Amino acid sequence: MKLVIAAALVTLGVSSAFAQSVVFDVTLNPMGDFKAKTNQIKGSAVLKGDTVTAQNIVVNMKSLKTGVDLRDKHTQKYLETDKYPTATLISAIGKGGKGKAKIKIKDKTIEANGTYKIEGSLLKAEFIVKASDINIKDVNYMGVGTEDDVKVHVEVPVSK
Repeated sequence: MKLVIAAALVTLGVSSAFAQSVVFDVTLNPMGDFKAKTNQIKGSAVLKGDTVTAQNIVVNMKSLKTGVDLRDKHTQKYLETDKYPTATLISAIGKGGKGKAKIKIKDKTIEANGTYKIEGSLLKAEFIVKASDINIKDVNYMGVGTEDDVKVHVEVPVSK
């Protein structure tokens, strides 16, 4: 579904050796929501002074799980994971709890703005991705569709 797709792109910006994860919050219409999750992320962030940077963080999109097998299949279909199995955070920079990232997903490069905080050796970031930016539109199954905005939560290790 369009949910994970956009989210995954941005999510690439963070990962953690022990707690790395990406979670996509997808809102359903007319009601409801679900989460698509994975901990299959390669990469980390670097803190230098008051600036955080990250690059080349890779998320295995084929490993996204929603907790429902049929929804997992639909998610994989819309994300075209057979053709595009990964999403990559090309680059990201942040300062003062706000950041900007360039992400590649489904052969599309998009930009996303978000927020972050550092807790110990873990960077926790959050941002919104539009599914339509990666050509996921009009998702509907039995009268229930997904909203265009997908909130992405990412946790990756950060080093100094």
